[in-house]
Amino acid sequence: MIMDSLASLALATELPKPELLLRPPQVRDDFIVSRKMTKHIVYMSIYQMIILFIFLFGGEYMIPEPKEELRFNEMRWALGYEIDLDNTYVFPGRLFKLNGENLYNEVIDSEMIDGDASRHMTFIFNIFIWLQIINMIASRKINDEKNLCDGFFANPAFLVIWVFIVGVNFLII
Repeated sequence: MIMDSLASLALATELPKPELLLRPPQVRDDFIVSRKMTKHIVYMSIYQMIILFIFLFGGEYMIPEPKEELRFNEMRWALGYEIDLDNTYVFPGRLFKLNGENLYNEVIDSEMIDGDASRHMTFIFNIFIWLQIINMIASRKINDEKNLCDGFFANPAFLVIWVFIVGVNFLII
């Protein structure tokens, strides 16, 4: 809610473009959300879901874990599983596989993990926030312009809100 409210405020401060005067008037019965806007919303939603699901269900094979004791192997070894000593990736923060089966043969003792499996979910949260930040920048262009950064520094209010969101994300993480 906070993110969308701030993004809406930032987008509302965008200055009108001169090419808006060349556009024909809106018909009274037109929808507020046009077909092009619907297309952008659907495509960005699908793109974000694909990225998030890749890291959610494949994070233990892609997200590096700098702390050796929190790696996927160390936790699996502590639970009595065979391990691959070259695996240096994060412990998965979910209990089920993509097909709905249990990810583990036994219930993981919460004291053993001590909340560190949430490092995977923190990574997912961070990716979600950055995808929303990118979406906020992309939402400034509604006519399929290719250069998303064109005029990025022309709106100080947008920049302040953008920097505030990035800063709060940094503090939360």
